[in-house]
Amino acid sequence: MDYVKLNKSRHAVKFFDGTKIPTVDVKQIISAASLAPSAHNIQSWHFVIVESAEKREALLQVVKPGNHEQIKQAGAVIVLFSDTDLVERSREIARLGAGELDDEQLLRFNSQYPQMYEGFEELYESNYLSINTGIVAMNLALAIKNYGYESNMLLGFDRTSAVNELLEVERRYRPELIVPLGRTENKGKPSYRLPQSRIMEIR
Repeated sequence: MDYVKLNKSRHAVKFFDGTKIPTVDVKQIISAASLAPSAHNIQSWHFVIVESAEKREALLQVVKPGNHEQIKQAGAVIVLFSDTDLVERSREIARLGAGELDDEQLLRFNSQYPQMYEGFEELYESNYLSINTGIVAMNLALAIKNYGYESNMLLGFDRTSAVNELLEVERRYRPELIVPLGRTENKGKPSYRLPQSRIMEIR
């Protein structure tokens, strides 16, 4: 699909028909989303597909009541986390990508980047992770739409380690977004966009 048309056709949708999305589709959507750029190519995202009815029901404990129905009706639910262990993430990239990375890249991921991450202050690291989350989240929303599904981005939940405990996810991963997606006749409505004169300058 044309990129501009894809963007113009994507809107937040909070009501789904309950039809299950095949897991293979969800995996392909995540694979497409994970092609997103990231700072230092750290790829600090971690996706959890909440597939079991038990885990989805448990997730409601940390979601604001007004968002319960979309979680229940969705054809699939993805929880997006950030990897807070950036040192290990960097070295993991070096290990797993050893056959594709050149010597200079391996040096960066094995040594230079870990040293840099160890020097990050807490607030700087949090912002760093949030920026990377925003980039991959937009890719995720567009990939979902491109596969013919609708979605919503949920921030209305308890973004603490309570999510990790309910989903049995390592604590190194920080919960960022819950993304319900599915089929529906409701395609959403375009939201107001500021004119170029308010968001752009030429110097």
